Amino acid sequence: MTLRAIVVGSLVMDLSFLVPKRPEPGEVIVATGFDTFRGGKGYNQAVALARLGANVTLIGAVGDDAYGRQFTVALESEGVDTTRMVTIPDVSTSIAIPMVTPDGDVAFIHAPAANACLSEDAVDDLPDCSLLLIQGEVPVGTSIAAAREARRSGALVMLNPAPARGVTPELIDVCGIITPNEIEARSLIGNRIDRPVAAAQLLARGRRGAIITLGAQGAAWAIDGQAGHELPPAIEAVDATGASDSFCAALAIALVEGQAPDEAVRFACAAGAAAVMVRGAEPGLPNRGAIERLLNR
Repeated sequence: MTLRAIVVGSLVMDLSFLVPKRPEPGEVIVATGFDTFRGGKGYNQAVALARLGANVTLIGAVGDDAYGRQFTVALESEGVDTTRMVTIPDVSTSIAIPMVTPDGDVAFIHAPAANACLSEDAVDDLPDCSLLLIQGEVPVGTSIAAAREARRSGALVMLNPAPARGVTPELIDVCGIITPNEIEARSLIGNRIDRPVAAAQLLARGRRGAIITLGAQGAAWAIDGQAGHELPPAIEAVDATGASDSFCAALAIALVEGQAPDEAVRFACAAGAAAVMVRGAEPGLPNRGAIERLLNR
């Protein structure tokens, strides 16, 4: 049976620059390349889930502009249900500026715009689902309302707390799995991440599972009383944009399908690695075949 998933999150048009390094204060950097890509954690995770075989509904907000209309067309071409999407008049679709360095690492400037206008009304009467993915790029009250709705139908609620700045204890409490990176985990627990597995165990309180993504070093995890550290396949990094979203989608599907925690995290690490091998967020989101080829390599 096809897995039913809902994503509540952001849609962001990425104006992506390839740069030799990130600028210092007052410095002008000449880019070596430029492209425009559809992205945003909600969009990326919805498309990633669809490419992995899930039946996906995305609930998010765009402006009444060319970028917003482009998102709707692209989602429908991926087979993602857009009937719960919201168009906000007189507000632009969100834009970000990823700055990608030669090692494939990336930093962002982000203008939330329409994403900040996604109200709790948008998540009223959610259909039953097996999985809900939420992030930190839309209003926290909307994410909490969606999580409470989804938990009533027994869904696994996964929170990617990016950015961690607006994540509240109440939001963390309504999720079943939390997937911060090192910076976000440090913000949430207030400690340096010298021992990532121990940090994941600290985040995994009660019945909540925690996975801390570590970039090229894979992921540390603590789920259902077990814990470990999985490494990704060796690859040549091109662009890390969208890697964490690919990771989250693959992890969520693997857990709902009943894979053991270590196998699920390993599958997710391979999904993140596959995304890093391609320039841009959306183009790099892999299907199941691409992930399995990396795992079997």
